[in-house]
Amino acid sequence: MPDFMINEDLQNLIPFYKELDKAQQDLILQTGRFLTFEKNEIISGGKTSCQGFISVKSGEISAGMISEDGREAELFTLSAGDFCIFSASCLFLPKTFHVQMTAAKESKVFIIPSAAVEKLRSMNIHVELFAYKIMTKRFSDVMAATEELLFVSVEKRLLKILLSQADDKEGLPFSVFITQETLAKKLGTAREVVSRILSAFRKKGIIETKRGQIIVKDLGRLKNLLENQDLSD
Repeated sequence: MPDFMINEDLQNLIPFYKELDKAQQDLILQTGRFLTFEKNEIISGGKTSCQGFISVKSGEISAGMISEDGREAELFTLSAGDFCIFSASCLFLPKTFHVQMTAAKESKVFIIPSAAVEKLRSMNIHVELFAYKIMTKRFSDVMAATEELLFVSVEKRLLKILLSQADDKEGLPFSVFITQETLAKKLGTAREVVSRILSAFRKKGIIETKRGQIIVKDLGRLKNLLENQDLSD
């Protein structure tokens, strides 16, 4: 790929790219890399928790935390055009803070390695300011997700996920293509809990379930459930 095309690509992917001088841009060109990750492949976490800055070119990335017993809870998602620095957590955060980044679907990302990030921070104040701006936004996402996990019931959070898919759908029924395992990860609960809740909705005639698919038949009752939180038969 010609250099001018790479530069144009990086200008779109890295918000502070235009604030860098030629030597700093060259550092990114020499050390940064485009990588493609398959669905469910771990991008950053555990031994690879300090990869560097990640910019999403395409696909979707799930950021979450994993408990000691292996339970996962999604904190936020990144889509094309989003940027994250939790994948360079060793430069900004205590070693005890770990967020795992996983490809929710096939995703292409651009990674600026942590060593290069550290050099850029020391050379250009715009990089430092951008890092703290993004960190503030992502911590806001984490706090919002934590508040939901602590104070909003699993049923209500599941209803929100189903209803969020209704915005771009026309008519009924409509399908939400998601597995119960993925729902459990998003909700930070066990698959069995998700199965039990969906079974209750199915008995009410509100949804049907198929493998990897939830079919919403009665959007009005689904909204009433969210408003009233009445799961009784």
